Amino acid sequence: MKLHKKGSSAVDISTFVILLALFLILYVILLPPGDRDALLETGTSSSSTAGEVEVEEGAKVLLSESPGPVFAYSKNVQNIKMEPVHLYLKDDTIQQNLVKSLAVSRNLLKDSYKNIMFSIDDASKLKQAKLFMAVSESRGQLTIKLNGNIVYQGVLTSDQLPIELPKEYLKASNTLAFSVNLPSASEFYRSNYYLLQDIKLVKVESVKKTEASRVFFVDTEAGAVKKADLGYSVNCNALEPRGSLSIKLNNRLVSRDTVFCDFHDEIKLPLDKSSLSADGRNLLSFSIDKGDYNLDQVSVRVETGKATYPSYTFDVSSENYALIRSGDKKLYLKFKMRESGRKKAAVSVQDSEFSFDTSASEYSKDISAMADDGANYVKIVPKEDFEIVNMKVVLEDA
Repeated sequence: MKLHKKGSSAVDISTFVILLALFLILYVILLPPGDRDALLETGTSSSSTAGEVEVEEGAKVLLSESPGPVFAYSKNVQNIKMEPVHLYLKDDTIQQNLVKSLAVSRNLLKDSYKNIMFSIDDASKLKQAKLFMAVSESRGQLTIKLNGNIVYQGVLTSDQLPIELPKEYLKASNTLAFSVNLPSASEFYRSNYYLLQDIKLVKVESVKKTEASRVFFVDTEAGAVKKADLGYSVNCNALEPRGSLSIKLNNRLVSRDTVFCDFHDEIKLPLDKSSLSADGRNLLSFSIDKGDYNLDQVSVRVETGKATYPSYTFDVSSENYALIRSGDKKLYLKFKMRESGRKKAAVSVQDSEFSFDTSASEYSKDISAMADDGANYVKIVPKEDFEIVNMKVVLEDA
C-alpha cells in the first residue's frame, strides 16, 4: 500500500512540472518580440543595441556621445558638451637609471677611468639635476667631471650624496667622467679604486600647460540668442599652490577668480550674448597662473528664439588631417540605434550635409571629405522619432 502512494505522489509531481513548463513556454511565445529577446538575452536587439558603437583595433575615437531619443520636432535649447580641460604648472621629478655598476681604478701602471653618456631632452624645462649612487668599496679620492667641469672631488661617502649637477654645465648631450687619484709615493705599489652601484640621474623639470581652448558652434539658423551659460566643475590634482583661473569667450574676459579646491559643485557662469560670434563659431579660452586642475563636464547651454537641433563638436589635429588628405586614414561618423522602427535624419558636418533612412540598428558614413583641420561640428535633424544609443566619430586606417 505504501508503495502505491509513493508512485501516485511521483506522478502528481511530474504532471505539475510538465504543466508549469508548458505554461512558461506559452507565456514566452505570447510576449512581444522586444520583451522576449530581452528576457531570453538571445535576440539581435540586445546584442546590437546594448553598449556603444564597435571600434576597430587601432582606431582613434575623436567623439563619443549618447544623444538618446531624438524627435522630429525640436527645442529652443542647445546643450553643447566639450572635452575636459587639464591645466597645470608644476614640477615633475624624473629618475633616469644610468648604470647598474661602475668600477674605476688607478695605479702607477694603469689608469682605468670610466665615462657615462646621457642626454637632456629639453634643458629649458630643467630646474635641478642630481647624481645618486651607492659606494660599495673605495680607496683614495674620486673625481667626477660633467662635460669637463669638476662637480665633485674628494673621498666620496654617503654624506656627500647626492651630487648636484649645475645647470650651466648641462647640454643636450652630456658626459660624466669618473676617475681616481694615484696612490701616494709611499704606496706606489698599491691601487686606488671605487666600486659604485646604481648610478642614477634625478631631474626636476618644470612642466606646464597653462592655456587651452575649446570651440563650440551655435546654430545660426535658430534665431537670436536669448540666454547663454557656461557650466563646468573643477578637480584639483594638488591642493597647493592655489592659483587663479581666467576664462575668455572670443577674447573677451568672462571670469577671473581664485580656484577653490574644496568646492565640488558645478560652476555656472553667464555668457554675454554680444560676445557670441555672428557666424556661429565661438572660442572659449582657459588659462591659469599656477596649480594643477582638471575642468570636467564643460558645457555651454544656449537658449534661442527658434527651435534648434542637437549638435556636437570634435577636433581633427593637423597631423590627423594630413593623414586623411593623403588617403592613409578615413574618418567615419557611426551611429548605433534602437532595433525597432524607422530611423530617418539629415546630418550636417561643417558645411556638408547627408541623409539616412534605415530600419537597421547601425549606420556609418565616410565623412573624410567633409571634415576640416581643427574644430568641426555635427548637427542632427531628425525626420522621424527614434533613439540614438551611441554616436562616434572614428579615425581608421584606409
